[in-house]
Amino acid sequence: MRKKQGILIVLDGLGDRPNPELGGKTPLESAATPNMDYLASKGMCGNTYPIAPGIRVGTDVGHLHLFGYDSSEIYSGRGPLEAYSAGMKMMPGDVAFRGNFATIDDDYTVIDRRAGRIRKGTKELAESLNGMILDDGTRVDVKELTEHRVAVVLHGEDLSDKVTCTDPGTAAEGSRLIVPSPLDDSRSAERTADNLWEFTQRSYNILCDHPVNKARNEEGLHSANTIITRGAGLDRYMPTLKDLYGLRAACVAGDATVGGIAELAGMDYFTDESFTGSFDTNLTGKALLTVRLVNEQNYDWVVLHVKATDLAGHDNIPIVKKEMIEKIDTAIGLILQKVDLNSCYITITADHSTPCEARDHTGDGVPTIIAGGDVRRDGVTSAGESQFMAGSLNNLTANDIFMIQMDLIGFTEKVGS
Repeated sequence: MRKKQGILIVLDGLGDRPNPELGGKTPLESAATPNMDYLASKGMCGNTYPIAPGIRVGTDVGHLHLFGYDSSEIYSGRGPLEAYSAGMKMMPGDVAFRGNFATIDDDYTVIDRRAGRIRKGTKELAESLNGMILDDGTRVDVKELTEHRVAVVLHGEDLSDKVTCTDPGTAAEGSRLIVPSPLDDSRSAERTADNLWEFTQRSYNILCDHPVNKARNEEGLHSANTIITRGAGLDRYMPTLKDLYGLRAACVAGDATVGGIAELAGMDYFTDESFTGSFDTNLTGKALLTVRLVNEQNYDWVVLHVKATDLAGHDNIPIVKKEMIEKIDTAIGLILQKVDLNSCYITITADHSTPCEARDHTGDGVPTIIAGGDVRRDGVTSAGESQFMAGSLNNLTANDIFMIQMDLIGFTEKVGS
């Protein structure tokens, strides 16, 4: 087949539900999106699912499926993906966790799960815990990620990922940390649960007295005095997109977790200090870099990721989510000025829905567009969850959307002769 190029724009947590603050519309429906509307008119649209209708997924699983993988075959937990994203090496038997710097009180009650979305000082905080040796000789490695996020790896003998973690859950301020417990009857799970709780308690004592937190307290900011953990997992092999399809791919992102997943998939990861995982990310810079990777470096497939839409959903700020979508639409306009849809397809989708009022990921379908010069058109002319109900992509999955892209750009094999 002839080869073309493709751009996948992932608006993290884009999907939403009708919101009273927006007159009963979703943030996408209420936003002014002339460029997304144009792309909708140039292709196929629908509300698609990361795995299946009603199945909630995390950012990690959502992106694995967007990149064409089956999480049931390769996913063992968010922890290993975070560890890889942080540049940490795991050995067989190591157990990794994703974590947040968070704020708790003396009773281990959660005040803020993200320590005020701390940015500065996380490297110093992580270094103060990195290399901790627990009572049974297990070593704990800690490495900072984007903003409040952190990776934790336990290195030792006879460890297990079959444990509960300490995080009480999204929007769970006011709840106490969960004391880890084994999920099976093995001695290794019991030992790992004990190790995780020892690490949590010792970390609290160290972080409370850390100069970074003393300075934050003086400024009236939340102290990052603990690490709450979830997503325990062991390392597992993952073939690359180059291995599977012969695809030369790149990813532009400010979120280290997404970048790490992209690297595991064999993509070249491009980032910049101005590409944050928050509302102040440099959308213009991301868009222009995406164009260069397509036009000048001739990548077959380029992924552009934006995290801020997900943050707005988690924080229940629909107006901010709407405004962020409008800023993203402007950046998409820059791409349209410099990319020929006759030779480069553009897909817009999300890893999952994060409705503002839910403040968490849900199993709702995510708004999706596949546009290009020769893409079949289904008659939808504006972007929005309700508008896309009339589209041709409804009820497909993220894996389906991936394979459609691969077929369009010419990287699939014919079945049979």
